[in-house]
This record gives sequence, C-alpha cells and structure tokens, in this order.
Amino acid sequence: MEPARMTRKKLRPDGSRVPRAVPAPRPEPDAEALSALERLTDTFPAPLRAFRDLGLLGAGRRWRLEQALARRTRSFVLAIHGVHDPHNQAAVLRTAEAFGVQEVHVVRHEGTHFSPARGVTKDAHKWLDVVRHADFDAVKATLSRRGMQVLAAALRDDAAPLYEVDFTKPTAVVFGNEAEGLPDEVVDACDSTVVIPMYGLTQSLNISVAAAVVTAHAIEMRRQRWGAVGDLSEEEKMALRIEWYRTAAAGRVPPSLAAALDRMNPERHTASTSRKENAP
Repeated sequence: MEPARMTRKKLRPDGSRVPRAVPAPRPEPDAEALSALERLTDTFPAPLRAFRDLGLLGAGRRWRLEQALARRTRSFVLAIHGVHDPHNQAAVLRTAEAFGVQEVHVVRHEGTHFSPARGVTKDAHKWLDVVRHADFDAVKATLSRRGMQVLAAALRDDAAPLYEVDFTKPTAVVFGNEAEGLPDEVVDACDSTVVIPMYGLTQSLNISVAAAVVTAHAIEMRRQRWGAVGDLSEEEKMALRIEWYRTAAAGRVPPSLAAALDRMNPERHTASTSRKENAP
C-alpha cells in the first residue's frame, strides 16, 4: 500500500526478498517500481477496493510515527487561557505537535469557544492530547500534582527573561488571549512569570508566535542538555502507539483488530476517547 516512490526507496538494498507484494493496478503503472518488485516473492495484483474496509499502515508512515514517539515529551506542556481566534488556537496546536509536545491544556473562558481551524492545524490535533478545563484552578492543580513549575507568559516587571529560565525542569507555560493577555489572578496563581525579550518598538507578539518562540527555545535547551528531547516511558510510548496507529489507519480498523488493541490497553483507549470526544 506504499506509493511507488516509497516502494523504490524501501526495497531492501542488500538484495534480500520481501515476503509478499500486492501492487494495485493503475492506468499508468510506475515501470521502475514494478521492475524492482520482480525480485519479491508472492507478488500478485489486487484492486484498491479490496482493501477498502481494512485499517492499513504503510511501512513509511509507521517509521515516521516511531520517530515521533521517540521524541515526544509530557514534561513540557502548553496551556492557553481565553484564546478567541480559531486560527491562533490551531497554530498553538500545530506548534506543540511540531516540537514534540504531547499535551495542550485549554481553559474555558466566558465568551470563548475552542474550535481550532483545521486548515491551520494541518492535522496536528490528531496526534495530541488536548485537555480541557473549566477554570485555571483546575489546570494549576493538575499540573502542580505532577511536580511542574507553572509559568505565566506575561509582561511584568518581575518576569524572568525567557533565556534565563531552566526548562529542563518539568514545566508548563500558560498563554493568554490576543487582546488582553492573562488575567491578573491567573498570573498571580502561577509559580512565576516569563517574558520574551524584545528589542524593537513592538512590545508584544501574537499568541501563536509567542508560543512558538518559547517552545522552540525550551525544547532546544533540553536537547542541548540531554542530547535528546523525548522522555516518555516505554509504557507511555506503547499507550500512545496504539492510539496513533488507530489514527494513522484512518479509523478503518477491522473489528477483530480493534478488539485486540482494546485488550492490549483498555484503560488508555477509554481515557483518550473521553478526553477527545469534543476535540476538533
């Protein structure tokens, strides 16, 4: 089920044989790929509709998922409070996924609705845990129980410059809305405040840009300090792997396979379904 270019790329360079190949007929078959497939055993054509009801995961996609799993973190998370614009909501999710941040916490706020623009997320939301909270107290309690320092991104005289903060500690950074930033009571409830140093006439950044700057710096600090950015346990990786493989197969998972995945980790499936039922 790989495209022709992936078939050419992934055929075994040592000349060994792949157990089976099933090329789907096309109006204009890729001659190079088909020629390479002649080395394979048990090769026979089949129409794509034969696979319509199956959940299939190509080798190339699986490799990319495993690479992302190895670089995933839950010890650095983002939180947004009262962000109105769907494009900004989506851009924060895209930033989180791009830098390997698995969790984004969303605080409901009067007059706001969390409905990120899917055209902006570029499907990033499918790979994240988007955790919704009724108020900031719930966010703070949840993250503090996990031993995280909770930082408010805000313009205050006592705010620590971004480049002086130790992001190798378990950290959550909270961002406010586009017009007013974070409410004073939220900033006061955080453990400390962080600010991005700026040297021009402009004294503020768009929320999505600010989140990207902070996240990129935090993850790079961890990479330089540890030589890696991922910190999930093997158990966490397996739980996420099951969920991601389901997603990558576009939800077309045969009942027998779905039951097997549930038996492997029923608690994770139940929790993720509950958490994401209102996600984009």
